Amino acid sequence: MGTDWPSPGQAGIRRAGIGRAGIGRAGIGRTGLVTRRAAGRVVAVVAAMVLALAACGGEETNGLQDASAAEVGTRSVEALNSAGSVHVVGTAQDPSAEGSTRYDLVLSGSSARGTITSGSVVTEIVKVADDTYTKGSRAYYESIGEGDAADLLADKWVRLPAEDAEQYRLFTIEGFAMAIGEYVAALDGKVTTEDLAGRQAVAAGSAEGTRLWAANTGDPVPLRLDMLNGEQGRMEFSDYGAKVSITAPAGAVDLASLS
Repeated sequence: MGTDWPSPGQAGIRRAGIGRAGIGRAGIGRTGLVTRRAAGRVVAVVAAMVLALAACGGEETNGLQDASAAEVGTRSVEALNSAGSVHVVGTAQDPSAEGSTRYDLVLSGSSARGTITSGSVVTEIVKVADDTYTKGSRAYYESIGEGDAADLLADKWVRLPAEDAEQYRLFTIEGFAMAIGEYVAALDGKVTTEDLAGRQAVAAGSAEGTRLWAANTGDPVPLRLDMLNGEQGRMEFSDYGAKVSITAPAGAVDLASLS
């Protein structure tokens, strides 16, 4: 990520009604005999149709399967930007640096919470609007060349000054949508339909190596992004719209007041 990053529903079947054209009481009329056995066969056929539709994932699609690759990218970015919350888990590696960075973040509007792991060093982060807080171990401070600060700050929440918080500026839904937009802008070629972890999705790629999976039902939100151009890795998006509460940690040390 570096400096650039921070269900199937009802099938479309209306309620089966019994009317003048349907099946009423079994009896003898001018058109012949309608037996209970015949009526039972009709019910069995209808039931089989319902099961078949359910097995095929009868939920109506959002039309993304008929869109161009570029439109898949545009619509998915718009859907992410409009999401109330999302859980993002993934790994990114800058080709110019050693090792990779793993992200496990819950985003809600302009707020975020989660962890960032580089090697064996884990940093916790909470971002509430313009305020950013981090918590790192002694190993974290030593890894960034601030070993002298470890005695005071290790394993404590720290409120970062504005200049230090800048590196986390994209850790918002809008920021992730902006970052994704840069990757999917070049999507082209064929759009395919796929099942992704039990969810109907479409996939589109680019010549540079980016590949995006977006939901093919409901809002066309991104579900997975593979990156092979620039930073390399994969991001997974889930739990859209989940109820999320992100608040500032109590008792945080304000670094600005120490300088």
